[in-house]
Amino acid sequence: MPQTSTPDSTALRLPSGKTAVVKIRTSDRARNVAVRILPGVGQAELVLPRRLSRRKGLAFLREKAEWLEERLAKYEEPVPFQDGAEIPLLGRFLRIDHSDAGRADVRVDGNALLVACPKARISRSVTDWYRREAGCEIASLAKQKSAMLGRHYGRLSVRDTTTRWGSCSSSGDLSFSWRIIMAPEIAFDYLVAHEVAHLAEMNHSARFWTIVENLSEDCEKGRNWFRYNGHELHRYGLELSTSGDRESE
Repeated sequence: MPQTSTPDSTALRLPSGKTAVVKIRTSDRARNVAVRILPGVGQAELVLPRRLSRRKGLAFLREKAEWLEERLAKYEEPVPFQDGAEIPLLGRFLRIDHSDAGRADVRVDGNALLVACPKARISRSVTDWYRREAGCEIASLAKQKSAMLGRHYGRLSVRDTTTRWGSCSSSGDLSFSWRIIMAPEIAFDYLVAHEVAHLAEMNHSARFWTIVENLSEDCEKGRNWFRYNGHELHRYGLELSTSGDRESE
């Protein structure tokens, strides 16, 4: 498939005949070449390890053209928080079942998320519920994993960012996107392990990755889930998204 390139981007011809502009970024931290969708932007990005040639990277991109077109199509289908919408929680899907009756409440009942509130408040109520769930689950897991590591973290915050799933400050404060609670459990587990590992290693060295592997159920599987599927979490409740920083590698 024909391609035209500039130093920081390339135009890729997709199987349907459409053309996608793909951003190209060389990373000192990346261990493998990867194609992903930039969260909150919907643009494809080709990430090249410093040691890999641009030619080989573009060849890899061409091989992923069909996969990329499928992901771009999915990204274009937002799922607002409204009655009847199906939304993920740790990898399983719940259908929003809204009611105006009774006091304001959000709770899980089987495969349904029962949302009692005025119709205009559904999106905010569901988002607030996600934040609470994420805060509780992340705090529990971070406490467990930091104990395994023999370290203590400072403040833990849960926010809504578009390009960063988590971070650890030099003072040991942990911050996470509430959207990671939507991911499958193995990916959620990896993301928390990744940030907790930074309490011991504020880098992405071989020692750091060894720590992540020891703290997580399946480091590679969880990391790859976010690399190839993480962008899909931003389809949900898009009207409430805010900007953020770069995503952890």
